[in-house]
Amino acid sequence: MKSLRQLSKRTKRILAAAGILLFLLFLFRPGRESRPEVTVASPARGTLVESIPASGTIRPVVEVKITPEVSGEIVEIPVKEGDRVEAGDLVLKIRQDQYLSQVDQAGASLGSLRAEWARRRAEVRQARLIHERDLKLFDLNAISAAELQRSKTDLEIAQSSLQSAEYAIRSGEAQLKEARENLQKTTIYAPIGGIVSRLNVERGERVVGTSQMAGTELLRIADFSRMEVLVEVGESDIVRVKPTDSARVEIDAYPRRKFRGIVTQTANSAKNMDERFDQVTNFGVRIELLPDSVKFLPGMSAAVDIVTECRNDCLTIPVGSVFTRDRETYIWVLTPGGTVQARKVVTGIQDLERIEIREGLAEDERIVTGPPEAVDKLLTEGRRVKPSA
Repeated sequence: MKSLRQLSKRTKRILAAAGILLFLLFLFRPGRESRPEVTVASPARGTLVESIPASGTIRPVVEVKITPEVSGEIVEIPVKEGDRVEAGDLVLKIRQDQYLSQVDQAGASLGSLRAEWARRRAEVRQARLIHERDLKLFDLNAISAAELQRSKTDLEIAQSSLQSAEYAIRSGEAQLKEARENLQKTTIYAPIGGIVSRLNVERGERVVGTSQMAGTELLRIADFSRMEVLVEVGESDIVRVKPTDSARVEIDAYPRRKFRGIVTQTANSAKNMDERFDQVTNFGVRIELLPDSVKFLPGMSAAVDIVTECRNDCLTIPVGSVFTRDRETYIWVLTPGGTVQARKVVTGIQDLERIEIREGLAEDERIVTGPPEAVDKLLTEGRRVKPSA
């Protein structure tokens, strides 16, 4: 009897263990999926502003680089960096001794050439008189044909010499004009009104004129009343940027303030199109800053958002809700049964957080918004999910 009771207890233990094992096998049977926890939301209507971020530096819209046209030693600089000048003001003077000497030499040479021309002209007159006299004597048979031909040849030679003297005078006049112009170029005046934004030379320094290579940059004059930001935009974004687009500008020197700007110019070619090495292709964009009470200085760092499009009352969802398959755009729609369905949609503009849905989604539907690994990789068609609270 005692052995039967022990057997009964042992059987109960075996049956209990078998039950637990069967439950675990059912719970973790092959093909059973766990329900991933996801966040869900409904689409919302609102205003969407599409923009392209970029960064660059501030510079004047108009800045003139001044280089000398003649070489020499600087003897006078009546301005300093930061000074305001008006158009026509003297900004620099180069030593004139050499150029004064060239003017004197060219003038003296021209005087000699004119004297030579006068002598040649007198010879022509004399040769013409002799030839006219010989014509009359020849008609009277007083001289031979050979003597007449000789006087004619002398006249032609004299006329040719006179013409050569005239050409020499023209050349001498051109040399004198060039010498005088070079002398004038030793005195440099401001071509525009503005601020001397950069002064690169000092008194006593020798500079090279533009007639010899690029020439020495002496100084720059800028109009600080109009400033711009020069930024670079990638090739995938430049096609959406056009002149007159507005821009929001943040400047490091003025934290917590935002300024406005207007796109004035986009580059027609890439900045590094001639590079042999593979690099990111960027295009220059100029954004003029609208007038403000603060002072903008060249070289300040700025971050801009170029507004390419703005749309009101559009249906939007979080950017992270969208994924791509085979170059098509999809979202995961939550069904009433708690499963997800891949839905192909047509998207529009987007900002950093939300994207416009033009086709494929109704306002009363709910979509999976995260986490990103679930949206992009983990979820499959018809899989049951656990929406988070």
